Amino acid sequence: MDERAASLLRRYGWEPGRVLGAGMEGEVVDLSEGAVAKIWHHRSPGDLETLRLFGAALVGSAIPFQCSRVIEILGDGERAITIERKVSGTPLRLDAQPDPPLATADEIRLMGDALAGIGRAHSTGLDALPILPGEQPFDIRRGFADSLADLVLKRFDARPEPLRGTIGTIDEAVVGIVRGLRDLPCPEPRSLIHGDLIPANVMIVDGEVAGVVDFGFLTTLGDPQFDAAITASSFDMYGTHARRSENLLTEAFLSRFDHDATAYALYRAAYAVITNTYFDPEGRDGHFAWCADLLVREDIRNAIG
Repeated sequence: MDERAASLLRRYGWEPGRVLGAGMEGEVVDLSEGAVAKIWHHRSPGDLETLRLFGAALVGSAIPFQCSRVIEILGDGERAITIERKVSGTPLRLDAQPDPPLATADEIRLMGDALAGIGRAHSTGLDALPILPGEQPFDIRRGFADSLADLVLKRFDARPEPLRGTIGTIDEAVVGIVRGLRDLPCPEPRSLIHGDLIPANVMIVDGEVAGVVDFGFLTTLGDPQFDAAITASSFDMYGTHARRSENLLTEAFLSRFDHDATAYALYRAAYAVITNTYFDPEGRDGHFAWCADLLVREDIRNAIG
């Protein structure tokens, strides 16, 4: 970590320890038995206030395990740091493995347990976060899938060229995705959606889910089928066994939660359109290629119509 961030932490009485992880948004640094610091690359302290409010809403939720949440926000005008609750345990899988193995029965059960626990939260305030950085929170007065359809149109219209250059029929596909989403029923009550429930965000102690971390990317209140569908697809995005793992997780979630396969396909298509250029505006990275592959899959196209 850089010395400026370390100095800011010390100014507020925190002694930074080792770097626990680093990603697109920033670094996570160990502080103490109960806290970590996230040093953000491109966010301001004011921009992060909604994360604190979201964390306060998590405190009163019915989730049966620990969840990471913002306790305090530090800033020096240019640098933003959040002090967050440390969640005990070991990640179900480390992120960015070269070629992850096929999902095991235990891993499938644990990912389902994580989804089930998150889905128990319905508290007011859990819809406070922007659905993506730079976007607005979803309007709780509208249906979740209807709001998602609007976001599909907005994100596609803002940058259609990469998908148009890869998929000749993408405009017709977007029309079908939006139509399908608007036809989906709105669940009541709405449940908390993590939005990025990869194995690295599920913490395990003694073979059980002890906590979930890293809320904020597509986190809102909505249809738990969305979270289940994206969790199954993103469990392993690039490995040799990725599609087989997705199929195993999908079958397990459809059975366990009595979900609908067509809704899964529509939500996966929506996710692909919404996020395809999120990490690279020109669509030259692996995430774009993964999203484009999703959008031409037979099961996705059958659901779109």
